Amino acid sequence: MGRKNCRKKEKIFLMTFTPEQLKTILLRIIDKKPNTKIELNFVRTKTAAELHIFQPANRLLLSEYQKLTKSKEIPQLPWLEKLLKKADIRSISGISVVTSLVKPYTCPGKCVYCPTEVRMPKSYIATEPAAARALRLDFSPYEQVKQRVEMLEKNGHATDKIEYIIKGGTWNAYPLKYQYWFILESFRACNDLSRRGKRRIPLLTEKNSLEELQDALEQEQRYNEHCKHRIIGLTLETRPDAITAKTIFHMRRQGCTRIELGLQAPDDKILDLIQRGHTVEQFEKAILLLRSAGFKVDLHFMPDLPGTTPDHDIEMYRLLFEKETLRPDMVKIYPNTVIKSAELYKWFQKGKYKPYGEKELFRALSEMKMITPRYCRISRLIRDIPETEIEAGNKITNLREALSAELKKIGKQCVCLRCREIGRQKENIDADTIPQLFIDEYKTIGGTEYFLSFEDANRVAVFGFLRLRIPTKRSPDLTPSEEEKKYRTQLSLLEKFLPENKDCAFIRELHVYGKVVQIGKREKKDSQHKGLGKQLVAAAEKLCKEKGFKKVSVISGVGVRGYYRKLGYRKIGTYMVKKLK
Repeated sequence: MGRKNCRKKEKIFLMTFTPEQLKTILLRIIDKKPNTKIELNFVRTKTAAELHIFQPANRLLLSEYQKLTKSKEIPQLPWLEKLLKKADIRSISGISVVTSLVKPYTCPGKCVYCPTEVRMPKSYIATEPAAARALRLDFSPYEQVKQRVEMLEKNGHATDKIEYIIKGGTWNAYPLKYQYWFILESFRACNDLSRRGKRRIPLLTEKNSLEELQDALEQEQRYNEHCKHRIIGLTLETRPDAITAKTIFHMRRQGCTRIELGLQAPDDKILDLIQRGHTVEQFEKAILLLRSAGFKVDLHFMPDLPGTTPDHDIEMYRLLFEKETLRPDMVKIYPNTVIKSAELYKWFQKGKYKPYGEKELFRALSEMKMITPRYCRISRLIRDIPETEIEAGNKITNLREALSAELKKIGKQCVCLRCREIGRQKENIDADTIPQLFIDEYKTIGGTEYFLSFEDANRVAVFGFLRLRIPTKRSPDLTPSEEEKKYRTQLSLLEKFLPENKDCAFIRELHVYGKVVQIGKREKKDSQHKGLGKQLVAAAEKLCKEKGFKKVSVISGVGVRGYYRKLGYRKIGTYMVKKLK
């Protein structure tokens, strides 16, 4: 027994690192100046062996590096920070993403492809990374946010600009008090990580009144405007048939700026076959209402569903950008898969459904990437479903990389926003490139969209962009379209719920790309905090005046309200509004 304890103590001792040992490894790495993570690992392994210790994790080296730079024993070395960070891709788009899952709850949908695990929200599987984390934490919004931010920081990512995404099926199907409580706890988690002094806002539960929860959330949001970890965008996931003027009002009050909306297929026959429970027209109504309130819309599209073919999927995807009633800002492409807990599994067993195969799926997705316009971002091409859970359908886990490599072979490339972010294209443009302003215009139901972007002359890389909406019905020389007339009742209600937007043009999104640069800091090689955002806003305001608009409304995230205040905007209702001179 004694020998076993000795062995355990010896092992613990060998895996415990002193500051001097970590410093020695860091100095050796700095001396060798490796160019890749593989080269860094080689230096770390060799030095650790010489010191007769195990290899320390990168996060430990990063933590020691931060202490040494703070005490000015070694200079700040951006190249070293990049190599020590785990998954640098997480903050390459200019933000750090934090995802939470809501608790299991009844979903109004009966979709045949959805997994139905009792312990998970509808359509989620316990083995998916974010879902597994939520289950382990008993779906606590506070702990999910807190622990995720802490982990990102340990791995070297700046977390002062957080894009917060709440997953779990149909958000608006959850009780209203639960919605406000969940978001209240999420803001509280961000605020508590750096809160100074005694907390003045009382701890609340779902049992408190709606008014108490709303008041507490408003207080936490005000605090978040100036704290270290700011929620600069909030995304909620819901269904088209759950979108009304009233649900939009509540989502704005909760701080939401973007909606993930499942269409799956712009074909009513397919929607009926898969028991989706809504029509294409209902989706078109939802996207009109959301755009009319300034929201960004991330459309979900599912290839390889029952009742389709590869060619039909390609044509349906093309339709997303040809129809003025659609034209989403972002798309998540989720190839259909067969999961045991879904109704579709029974169809598959009986031969009623058969996936169209890996080769045809690859061809269809390649075509879809080429169809996607410059203003749209393909944010996902696959779900994080472990291969062991998939009975049939796509099992390629690195699908995006494989598609990009295949397109490169034939001399083609996707021009979607994600593929053209400056953080992904630095090697393909000159280091001294001066960004140029481009303005793309396209029509949508109820208004005209202007996509303003700073790019290189060949439009290979995007440094930053802005989405501006000029509403049709408020332009003096234009009349409402037939589609708009169909939804006049809900649009009128929307004006009553959100009077601050009367006679306003909308800045629906402003984003400057590059690795996350902390608020108030500058880095020479990164595009954030270089004035591009201000220039985009100024260009948008100029366009608004040319179109006869005297007011601009921004659907601002809570954490960036201060930024817009500096540009002359003031908070009215839940928006930042500016009167143009």
